[in-house]
Amino acid sequence: MNAPFLTSIIQRYYPETAEKVQTLIESNVLLEKLALSVYHKIEASVQKYADIAGRLNVITRLTKAWRNKEYTDVSYATVFLSVAILLYFVSPIDLIPDFIPLIGGLDDVLLLGFLIKIIDKEIERFLTWEMENAQ
Repeated sequence: MNAPFLTSIIQRYYPETAEKVQTLIESNVLLEKLALSVYHKIEASVQKYADIAGRLNVITRLTKAWRNKEYTDVSYATVFLSVAILLYFVSPIDLIPDFIPLIGGLDDVLLLGFLIKIIDKEIERFLTWEMENAQ
């Protein structure tokens, strides 16, 4: 897909959005406000993604400890779901292909966020266990 084709799609099917985009393009003040909003969102996202990356490291350690029978205070269902979502994350086959600009990684981020949310208590218990068993 090339830019003129996408532009025509947006203008045809999303006329209100196309109007807003045109207004932004024509206004230095609005474009500057948009740039500031993007900057602030990126700043917030960087921390969010750093947190996700840290949690993913914990999940991989938890799974490894469970597999090695060092840590058994986690259900098989939790391990199964964790591995399934991590497998999807690294898989080149996605619902939304990663090469699509801006939204390509959206499905990955949503699934990882979902995973972390549902097993956060398990992660915290594992971290406590790790600290108690540190050598």
